Amino acid sequence: MLLDAFLTEYDESLGNELNIDPLGLQVIWSGFGQQIFQNRISSISNDIRNFTLNLFNHFLIKSLVEDDSIALGIGLRKIYNGKHDLKFKHACLVYLENLNVYSVIAHENTAGLETTGVLGISKARRGWFDSTGNPSLTFSHVPEAQVLVRQTLLGVSGRYKTPLVEMGFFDRHYRYNLPTATLLWKDVDALISNTPTLFRLYNLLRPHLKDLLASSRGQPKTDFQDIPATLPKAMVEAFASSAAVGARTCDFWLSITGLDRGAPGALYNVLSSPKHGDGSAANVFEEAMKQPLAKDAQRKLAHVRLLEPLLSEVDLLFHLMLAEKTQPVRRVWQRWKALGRNTSTLATCAAAINADTSMTTVLSTTGQARLQSLLNVAGQGGADAQMDALLSYHALIMESRGQSPWVTRADGNQLKIYVRPRSEPTPAERPLGGWVHQYYIPQFRHLLAGLHGVAA
Repeated sequence: MLLDAFLTEYDESLGNELNIDPLGLQVIWSGFGQQIFQNRISSISNDIRNFTLNLFNHFLIKSLVEDDSIALGIGLRKIYNGKHDLKFKHACLVYLENLNVYSVIAHENTAGLETTGVLGISKARRGWFDSTGNPSLTFSHVPEAQVLVRQTLLGVSGRYKTPLVEMGFFDRHYRYNLPTATLLWKDVDALISNTPTLFRLYNLLRPHLKDLLASSRGQPKTDFQDIPATLPKAMVEAFASSAAVGARTCDFWLSITGLDRGAPGALYNVLSSPKHGDGSAANVFEEAMKQPLAKDAQRKLAHVRLLEPLLSEVDLLFHLMLAEKTQPVRRVWQRWKALGRNTSTLATCAAAINADTSMTTVLSTTGQARLQSLLNVAGQGGADAQMDALLSYHALIMESRGQSPWVTRADGNQLKIYVRPRSEPTPAERPLGGWVHQYYIPQFRHLLAGLHGVAA
């Protein structure tokens, strides 16, 4: 327990940042994006089928944990400190996710079944064929029982944990009896009771798990072929595709997430419109701002529209520094001018941000420090000073990761890069005012496609 003060949840975005975010911009743009979406969606949690599968699994586990008539067998009692033990809940989640992925493989020729987006299916297929279609499912939290490497972090439960925590269903330790959770779980109960496919699956899975937990073995095992055929079939029917799941659960999820109200609701309306739904992120935000909104919601959307011009232009300037293995500093300035920029481009973008003091309260300490550094870069007089300041900022970002800079100023007038050169963009590819970051619009669009029952 003492380690809890130092350890955090696995964050896949950290790995992404190390490889493709040399200016550390993700913590900035994602902070403003999540101000709108409140961590309901992310780059790894945006599929309504997996949202629903994770919530269903937790509802089932909650019912087992809270049922005093269901006791753990002698073998499991030696491993787990009761049903409230976090490791026990991990074992339940791993078992249910493995059962789901093997059920999909067993029925993958079923009409209407969509295998794309089923986490772990590639690795599970190897286990399926190695066992000639009869893999063994182990009820355990240990790595050997997991189809995916680090499954409790990278599987359905791991990827879709934060959204459900933010909604109030449970905390980081999967405690279900939170004050915020009582009414939420009642809504889930109603959803499952009134959705035939989910209700049928629940009534098949619960006795199956009850029998499994009563086993005297420490790590109960079940061969897939020994599971009644009705259970995998019901699982596939309940979670056949995002479109099928979304068609049954749309009203529930919109009610729970609030994604059709306030700032995300304005984006929801635009993305749901045949006229504007397929537009760029910049256009979607522009159209959303035209809707009648409360001041707080309007402010959240306005923040993004003020922020992104600066981030895009800084990204472009750094991109141009990477155009050749070596190049004179003046060549970067020439490329910058050829794309329609000048010495005041960054300063103009920064001025709009500095004028809105409410933007300083959005980000974490790290994010705010980085944004302030970029504003300082923009405030330097002249292109040469701006490039120097950006190089210094980049070097500090890389140093904080224990890595070397991608580009340095080898002498007074020469830049040298240590990565593969980037192609120089055309004015059409990087128009003045164009956006680089998408603020979860593609992910929101994908989520809504499922919610609206649209096939991928």
